[in-house]
Amino acid sequence: MVRFALLGLMLFAGTAYAEATDFIGNWKNPDPKPGGITRIAISPNGGDRVDVRAYGDCHPNECDWGLVQGDVYYTDPKSDHVTVIVANFNFGFAHHQITFRKSKNGILFEKLTKLDDNSNRHAFVQSGILKTTTWVGPISQTWQSEPGLMTGWGGGARSGAAAKPQEECTVYDVHDVRAVKERGSWAVKAAGKVLVATGKDDKAALLAEAAFRNYRFDRLCRSGGQWKPYWRSAKGFGTDRMGGVYCLSFHSTTAHVVRSQNSWNIVDGATSLVELGPFKPQADAMLGMIRANKLTGECFIGSPDIMTFWIAEPTR
Repeated sequence: MVRFALLGLMLFAGTAYAEATDFIGNWKNPDPKPGGITRIAISPNGGDRVDVRAYGDCHPNECDWGLVQGDVYYTDPKSDHVTVIVANFNFGFAHHQITFRKSKNGILFEKLTKLDDNSNRHAFVQSGILKTTTWVGPISQTWQSEPGLMTGWGGGARSGAAAKPQEECTVYDVHDVRAVKERGSWAVKAAGKVLVATGKDDKAALLAEAAFRNYRFDRLCRSGGQWKPYWRSAKGFGTDRMGGVYCLSFHSTTAHVVRSQNSWNIVDGATSLVELGPFKPQADAMLGMIRANKLTGECFIGSPDIMTFWIAEPTR
């Protein structure tokens, strides 16, 4: 009885997530002022949080203001509708508070700047509108530019295009999937085959069984090569976040490929999703899979990542 109660809790426990979808993405200022905002990148950071990275005019170059967590404001205390995001950037000599509001034509912003540089200059306001763009700014100081590579600072393709999804899957009979303990080790088995081995971790085994039942996983897939296998169902990817599972949140339109320390990675903002070593074609293929399926989360069971799967944006 305890076993089924635990499985039920795993299946139905979940987390509420903010409806900040309209703000997520890369945005440019078509009319930047001296010392003002040039570009903004907003990405999800789990729960009701978002990350905001700002780029400013540092004549004659554009400079990275860094990544901060944005404060999310709703229509009312019980609403799921996000109307305002506020981000604060403090450089010691200057403090910028930027407010973002969604409009029909983009994102309206207002930047309040307070100076603390003993210059006797007044605090001031700048405002404008941000337009959507596929161009992304620097993700980290370790990103390395490839000669001739048509990318933004962070490696996101200028065109926003990604390679065609490439996927190879092995299908399993999972009608009798169950977590079992044999010879002191736990595993999830079906039709006599081991699907996931969790060793001494009984909780991971039960959680993996719950995931198979909840998401109806019946195939183990790889995108573009042999690295990073993931589970999914015949119908594709689930959209709910199962209780007890750790997931990295990201947005499919801002996720992109970068090269860091000779490894090709898929990242979104400060979140690194997949490290694929020297295999850029596989990274491109996996990015194509992420964007084609509008994936929003990479989820893991057990340590180190005994079982991996992805979740997608809910259909409307």
